[in-house]
Amino acid sequence: MSFPRSRLSRFLFQARRWIAAPTAALMLAGCASTTEITTRHSNDEGTAPARSLLLVAQSPEPATRRVWEEVCQPIFQSNALSVHLAHQIRPVWYEDGGKQALLRWLRDQPYDRALIVDLTALLLSPPRMTESRDLNPMNSDMRQEPTWRIGIGGKLEKPKEPDAQQSYEAEFFDKSGRPLWTGVARTHEANNRKAIARSQCRALHQVLTERGLIPK
Repeated sequence: MSFPRSRLSRFLFQARRWIAAPTAALMLAGCASTTEITTRHSNDEGTAPARSLLLVAQSPEPATRRVWEEVCQPIFQSNALSVHLAHQIRPVWYEDGGKQALLRWLRDQPYDRALIVDLTALLLSPPRMTESRDLNPMNSDMRQEPTWRIGIGGKLEKPKEPDAQQSYEAEFFDKSGRPLWTGVARTHEANNRKAIARSQCRALHQVLTERGLIPK
């Protein structure tokens, strides 16, 4: 029995869609990142929502600053809030006086709020070195921690490592440099700067919206 050409083509097209959908979901799940926000300080009583916002990624790496700010811009941008990127307006602010100089500069600019997130934790950590060992058996107690263990079915398996998690300081300033809100974004790493930025900014957007610091 053979399918007519048109029916066979439709069948193959649908089959590709059925296969592609779960594959795409798995790919997204593989680089997923979740962020939890903890508020440390809030001084938002009687504060009107921002009308213009300067997004600032604090990092010695220009590429990290650019990626974070560009990913986060559409998350915050709305008809009621114009969003601007520090790496476009003042590219060398980090090297030219740092955060305090940037806040002084902000006083004379048309942006009434600034969100600064410290991304220093995204820098590559130094390689983990193993402890030095004395190879002389007379000076050793001959005890070593096992690298492998026997799992179900007698298979060798490595011990599970804890989930990677980084903490990032986040600060929301008014035009005068006064902090209206500060907190910590704890992000479970996805080993992908764009995924991390997207996760952080969605969580920060929700918190700042709930507190009335940016418009809904």
